[in-house]
Amino acid sequence: MIADVGCSWTLTQARAFAPELMAVGLKFLEEPLWPPENFAGLAELRRTSEVPISSGENVATLMEFDRMLAAGAVDFIQPSPARMGGISELRKVFALAETHNVAVMTHSFYDGPGLLAAIHATAALGSADCMIEWRLFDLEATIYGDALSPREGRISVPRGPGLGIDPDPDVISAYRTDAN
Repeated sequence: MIADVGCSWTLTQARAFAPELMAVGLKFLEEPLWPPENFAGLAELRRTSEVPISSGENVATLMEFDRMLAAGAVDFIQPSPARMGGISELRKVFALAETHNVAVMTHSFYDGPGLLAAIHATAALGSADCMIEWRLFDLEATIYGDALSPREGRISVPRGPGLGIDPDPDVISAYRTDAN
């Protein structure tokens, strides 16, 4: 289990919740502090609590990821291919994380090309401890049908050209909101 705080706590608040979070077997605490670039605060939280920390979905440049890792701010780094410039830049974060011995959990809390890019990059660049963020909510329809449904905690990598799968045009048509 993970808990995503959405960058809403101060360091004092995060420290206060840490014992309760560890008691429920938390794998990591995601994006606990405001502002998200408070790498010194994240590092302090890691040093003063037992809660593993993840962050990075709000980071957009390799230089910021380097600062985060150099500060010792995270146990899991969460680059978002949609935010940081695609797979080419994401590859560099995987390499940087490896030099710091930090696990990667690609941020992908969205559907569409960003999710597909995250799945492909994680499959190609990840190690055994690499994960991809997956959202749990029911949708009326999905643009990829059941192709991306997790099975036993795993997501199959689409094998078609480009990012592996095309959106279902019938779903797009059924949910269009423009006047066409």
